[in-house]
Amino acid sequence: MGLETFFLALQAACGNPDFERLRTEVFPRHPRLFYRLAKHCGEGIPKAYRRQRKHPVDQKRVFFESNLGKQYTGNPRYIYERMLETHPDYRYTWCYEGKAKIPGNPLIVKRESEEYYQLLAASRYLVNNTTFSLWFHRPESFYLQTWHGTPYKLMHWDRVGRPLAKRTTPAFYVKSRGWDVLLSPNRHSTSVFRSAFRYKGEILESGYPANDIFYDETRYWAVRGRMRALLGIPEMAPVYLYAPTYRDGGHLGSQMFKFDLLLDVDDFLAHAPDGAVLLVRAHHMSAADAALAELPERVIDVSHFDDATELMCAADVLVTDYSSIVFDWACSRKPVIYWVPDIDLYTGTLRGAYFDLDEVNCGPVCRTPAELHAALAADPVPYHDFYTAFCAFHDGTSTDQAIAYLLSPE
Repeated sequence: MGLETFFLALQAACGNPDFERLRTEVFPRHPRLFYRLAKHCGEGIPKAYRRQRKHPVDQKRVFFESNLGKQYTGNPRYIYERMLETHPDYRYTWCYEGKAKIPGNPLIVKRESEEYYQLLAASRYLVNNTTFSLWFHRPESFYLQTWHGTPYKLMHWDRVGRPLAKRTTPAFYVKSRGWDVLLSPNRHSTSVFRSAFRYKGEILESGYPANDIFYDETRYWAVRGRMRALLGIPEMAPVYLYAPTYRDGGHLGSQMFKFDLLLDVDDFLAHAPDGAVLLVRAHHMSAADAALAELPERVIDVSHFDDATELMCAADVLVTDYSSIVFDWACSRKPVIYWVPDIDLYTGTLRGAYFDLDEVNCGPVCRTPAELHAALAADPVPYHDFYTAFCAFHDGTSTDQAIAYLLSPE
């Protein structure tokens, strides 16, 4: 450790921290030291949380959040809905600012509000698929981190092509030290979570609760029918779900990125089967409203629907790029087409990937319109090896396994 680093550390330990300097000068090379200093100084703990922390936790309160409070979706949603059935005597809170009607009449709070921090501090159990707006939770709370998807694109510390200071953030590093258990859908994810997050805590290899529906025919067909009726799609119409991820190069601030459709939807439908419908779902971190404001007939913007799982039930074929949605979709064993016209840029300087998509995939990898047209006309091929590698932990019981672990005696 250099003298300057030592001086900053000593300054922080003595109660006069300059955290802006610590973030830029200490964290990149000494993250564990930064963590200890942040914890010592109580960084990232708002006053409302501190005040409530003086009171005992509510042993039957569970606090849920998904996608930064933007959506009622993902693993937290399906854990919550199952807990409504199995544990109706518990008290539930959701951080949520969307329009979906959440069943069960939970308390609903706005992210970073005073009530948000009060109820976080009052809850025995915390469930999230990203991170809370809080650096350190009280030791009496138990934090289940469900995460969201299987990594294809490089994450956090694994982005070795970037400078140390730009691989991850101090906030994420500190917050991830506080996870009591992390869900993993496959062995690949377990390995990546260890390296990308530098995470040494408990990992529960149980599959993802959101994917249980693909192993329950009654639920699956009920949701499929309801979603198609809601979208006005005929029962027998071929439905394609186009779900691209965001692009790192177009950062707009506030965790939002520029959106580029990258797909000629008229040309797509011209080569798709007769009567086909195309659903377009932008990533929740993509600013897509303007680009999707005017779409032709048989193309529907479904970005405003919170839950991707319901849309996956409604669709017959997934068209995607580098999104982790493909690994969840694979549990359904339905066909996939990769549309990756910018693959060299994306897997090169823009983001990087954990494996070669041409070697590890569950469908044709299309770089040009001609390849896409051919894929639309071809018969789908089974992807047994891909399913075994990425979906084998799933058997329809992932939700119950997660709840059992969450509520198990310590």
